[in-house]
Amino acid sequence: MNLRKKVFLAFMAFILVPFCVLGAITYLLSQHIIEENYAEQSEFTLKAVGRNITYVLKEANYFSEDSMLREDIQRVLRQDRLDQVSQAEYERLLQRTFLKFSPAYAITLYSFGGNTYSEGKIGYRRYPYESLIEHPVMLEVLKLNGIPRWIGPYENPEITNNPQLFTQIRVINDMYTLNNIGVMLQQFQFNELHEIFNYFGTNHSEDVRFMMVNENGLIMIDNKGKLGGRHIQEVTKGKLELAGEYQSLKTKFEDVESVVSVHHLALEGYGRMNWSVVSVTPWAYLSGRSEQVMLWIGVITALCVLSALLFNLLFVGRIIKFIRYVAGSMKKVEIGDLTVRVQTGSKDETNVLARGFNSLVERIDTLLLEVKLEQQRKNKAELMLMQAQIKPHFLFNTLESINALAAQNEGRKVSRMVQRLGTLLRVSFYQKEEIPLSMEIEHVTNYLEIQKYRFEDLFDYEIEVPVHLASTPILKLTLQPLLENSIQHGFEESHEEHWGASGKKGFLRVAAEETEDAVIVWVEDNGPGIPEQVLLRLNSGKAAIARTDAGDAAAGERVGLGIPNVADRLRIHYGSGFGMMICSEKGQGTRIRCSIPKRSW
Repeated sequence: MNLRKKVFLAFMAFILVPFCVLGAITYLLSQHIIEENYAEQSEFTLKAVGRNITYVLKEANYFSEDSMLREDIQRVLRQDRLDQVSQAEYERLLQRTFLKFSPAYAITLYSFGGNTYSEGKIGYRRYPYESLIEHPVMLEVLKLNGIPRWIGPYENPEITNNPQLFTQIRVINDMYTLNNIGVMLQQFQFNELHEIFNYFGTNHSEDVRFMMVNENGLIMIDNKGKLGGRHIQEVTKGKLELAGEYQSLKTKFEDVESVVSVHHLALEGYGRMNWSVVSVTPWAYLSGRSEQVMLWIGVITALCVLSALLFNLLFVGRIIKFIRYVAGSMKKVEIGDLTVRVQTGSKDETNVLARGFNSLVERIDTLLLEVKLEQQRKNKAELMLMQAQIKPHFLFNTLESINALAAQNEGRKVSRMVQRLGTLLRVSFYQKEEIPLSMEIEHVTNYLEIQKYRFEDLFDYEIEVPVHLASTPILKLTLQPLLENSIQHGFEESHEEHWGASGKKGFLRVAAEETEDAVIVWVEDNGPGIPEQVLLRLNSGKAAIARTDAGDAAAGERVGLGIPNVADRLRIHYGSGFGMMICSEKGQGTRIRCSIPKRSW
């Protein structure tokens, strides 16, 4: 095991790990103790709140039951519809009987004969008997047969019409025969519940929240007055068991870490309801007492970590810094910067490492330079070979044509052909590999004129090169082999077969255009086109295969040394981003695209 690993393991084992473990255990233990103690305290509080709520509902049940058993109340429900005067007197009786209980807000009695009698405080709304009979809640009320069915705030708002009210619905039984004679719907405004919640919560801390929820999580009462009507699942990230007797867990409540406690209210003896009381206390409020302890632990841990950092800087830092320095230099070498050298002022092993690194980089730089020079020589030799391979048979054909014209005493034509041939030879013997595009165009113009002397009425040509592209550098003898290929194998060999006696002539077009980063030179003819298999091989660069399928010796030579030669020269000289592409279709001619870099001479 090397020294670096020993120092690192000692640092971890004796400094960082013990203090991290100590801090984590202390923190988790304190959190657990706080949460456990608060859970016990919260359980007692919620049970006390539940007893007070039970007392409020018990009192409301007792009052409504006592009122509905009065003879003067039940007698009217056994009768047919009252006249207006009697009904008004009966509703005043309801007010004196039912509404004398201070939490009572409204009372509505329904006889099964369809009569409705109601009285309430300002703003109450009578719920129609026809709607009540068809409501699903009524089925439960009839099954309970006199046991109250409670509806909390925000539950069944179509019945209550007021989100602040508790509603009690129950069947009225005849006090003599116990037959069902009607239905009572009474609403209560229990302000005492807010007082209960505020007593146990807000009086101790503004952060403590109490709520009453139903079995579906609907918040019926919120002592903060903000969440009424929402579902508790919307504001808490934890899954609360609302049906259990008591539950307390630490979770997010409105994106604040809190302790949420749930106590199910035992209200089975006071009617049909399934409610729970929930308390929410922010964790910051509960853990405030342990902040001092955690602060001391944090200070001690910080001092220990600081000591460890000093140890790192004094004994390990210098070595690590040097290693990072060397690693950074290696990354620069990886991206091709071979001028990087590592410097060190020490006389230990780091100096040996630096000298070895520098020696290695120098050796790599030398080898790469040798490989680069060798590749340049190889490319140059390949270009010279391919340039020398461009077939010169058109020169011999031209001399034969001159000889024939001389024999015919065509002195002027002989002079012009010799002049143009001299221009062709000057370009061929030009020492540089690249020439301006204007010189290449002049070269192919002379070549085409010579060919027109040789093949009268065989073809016409057109050259369109913008003036501003005339100075663009291009490899010499790029276009002449392409034009020669079109004349010899597009017009000369296939003239009768392609055009017959129609009198049509071949046509050549040379054009140039520019794109964002390249100059495109087009060479087009209207010849018979290139066979599909040969075309595919030409575009893929398989010149040897194309040559074997070319048909005869002349065509094979043309494919092997003409078009592929130009394509290889462009690719080698300008790179893979430039080169040549051929488009051809049988009977539709050939179009060759040569792309070269966009720059000036």
